[in-house]
This record gives sequence, C-alpha cells and structure tokens, in this order.
Amino acid sequence: MTPIVRFGVQGTAIAVLLWNVARMMWTPIFWPFAAVLLMEAVWLGFSLRKTPRRVDTTGSSVLASSGIAVYPVLITWVVPGPYIEPTWRFAVSYGVQLVALALELWALLSLRGALTQLPEAHSLIQTGPYRYVRHPLYVAYIIAFLGSCMGVWRVSLWILFVIFVILEWMRARAEERVLSKTFSAYRSYQTQTGMFIPRWRTLREVLRGV
Repeated sequence: MTPIVRFGVQGTAIAVLLWNVARMMWTPIFWPFAAVLLMEAVWLGFSLRKTPRRVDTTGSSVLASSGIAVYPVLITWVVPGPYIEPTWRFAVSYGVQLVALALELWALLSLRGALTQLPEAHSLIQTGPYRYVRHPLYVAYIIAFLGSCMGVWRVSLWILFVIFVILEWMRARAEERVLSKTFSAYRSYQTQTGMFIPRWRTLREVLRGV
C-alpha cells in the first residue's frame, strides 16, 4: 500500500509542478520561478525511484502532503485571474517571492535526492539553510504564498494562506516524527535549530561570523 500512496501523492505533486511551469512559460518575468519548479519536479521524480528508510503514511500526513501538492490548482480555481493590481503592490509581491525563490533554491540544492512530498527518511540534512532551521523549504513556500497574498489582495486568498500554513505545519510535524525514529542524531538537531524560525543562539552565531 505504501508504494501506491507514495506514487500517487508524489506523482500528483510532479504533475502540478509541471502544470505550473507550463503556465509560467508565457510570462518571461516568471521564468526564474519556472526553472526552479522544473528542478523540483525532476528531483521529486528521482527520489520516487529510491526506497526510503521510513515513510509516514498516516491519514494526517497524506492529507497535508497531498493537499499541499494540489494547492496551486486550488488557488487558481478559488481566485481566478487576471489580476489588476497597483504597480507598487506587484513590485512588493514580486520582491517577496524572489526572496522566497532564493531560499527555495538554496534548500533544494541542499536536499537534492532527499526531496520528497510525503514525510520520508532518506538522509539527515544539516547543511545549507538546514543549519539554521529544520524546514527552510516549507518556509520558502510560506513566504512565496505570502508574497502572492500581498500582490493579489483577496480575502479568499488570505484564508487559503492560513490553511496552507497549517498544512505545512502538519507535514513538518509528521516529517520530524519519521526522522526522529530513523536518525538518533535528529533529537540533538531539534534542540539546536528552530522549526521555521532560527533560534536566537543560531542567529548570534551567524552575526558573529559576519
């Protein structure tokens, strides 16, 4: 049953990513985002071929992971375009999403073949942005969504944003359960890093190094 769930959830995520890439190709300013999404889809495909050491296929985990996978489609359905917003708001939104894109790329380059849609244990990553927070990729997704909300100021989109944050929190908790059961060093890693926000001790170390 687990391989079927893995293929279904991760396959859906790949399909939605490629769908988003196709949509973005019509607008040159979105090409950097399309390139990163394509990279993400490729690595998800590679990781699907690998056998994880452990997978969380509980109902809440599958719900959160599959919900996040189809969220771009849901957003397009609930808040259809085209959007006509002030130029300054678009500029702010685009800037925030560029920050999110940089963090997403950094996290992806650290994860590579360990990237998955479901909470799985392949290897324990503690380099790159994972040195500072345990789920930088999810933080990047949240920041990107926040940027979209700032650009397209709709109550319905803000409601979807709140639900999205809850789903990411659920997925992060499930992922931590899997990793803590698989890697003995994960408990220590948890005490040293924050889930979504760096601990003050970590920030002080970064500032000392600047």
